[in-house]
Amino acid sequence: MNFSREEHPYGTPAAARADLAGLRDEDLIVRVQEGERKAFDELAARYKNRLFSFILRMVKDPVLAEELTQETLIRVYIHAAKYREIARFSTWVFTIATNLVRNKMRQRSRRPLLLSLNPAPADDEMPLDPADPVADPSEEIQRRELASVINEATASIPEKYRIPFLLREVEQLSYEEIQQVTGLKLGTVRSRINRARNRFRQLVKPLLRDETLLEELEMIEARVAAEKDDPS
Repeated sequence: MNFSREEHPYGTPAAARADLAGLRDEDLIVRVQEGERKAFDELAARYKNRLFSFILRMVKDPVLAEELTQETLIRVYIHAAKYREIARFSTWVFTIATNLVRNKMRQRSRRPLLLSLNPAPADDEMPLDPADPVADPSEEIQRRELASVINEATASIPEKYRIPFLLREVEQLSYEEIQQVTGLKLGTVRSRINRARNRFRQLVKPLLRDETLLEELEMIEARVAAEKDDPS
């Protein structure tokens, strides 16, 4: 599903949203409910990259991830009236995205399995930050190495653990919010995230050759250990 700039539901210039930049997501969706199109443009600008990144890690297909991102935002626009501030707006958005991803994964599971000799997307298909002309090339190489290792490890985590893991570690949702998104019991959410974390660390450590990256991983492990003592 593609849109021209005129047709795209979040294609207006950023300058048109300047007066809305200081508002909370929850205030913006109320304005969308009142028919204010610029408020939706602002919400879409805030969430489209986050949604794309989250969905891409699940479906591992940039074209499909873009399609599902657009569909998520379109559903937010069409069903804006259904939102109630009993949950954060981000929780509602990722609930929509998660349900779309699950439906797509179910559709895929019903199709015959086809073996690809080159299952990874080409480098020019991967979403990358714009290059910094004054950046240290060694830092860029290190950043790409880390991103590659993380993506490879994350893709190896089973789906039922990967979804709550990404919602917690990447999107920084609380356990209670992940419970709302996934429909799981709170104890199940915690258990699946812990299993995913353990799996992630087992996969990542052997792949890291750079001592600095290993130190960063150890810092993450220390944070996780501290969180277990205070699981709020």
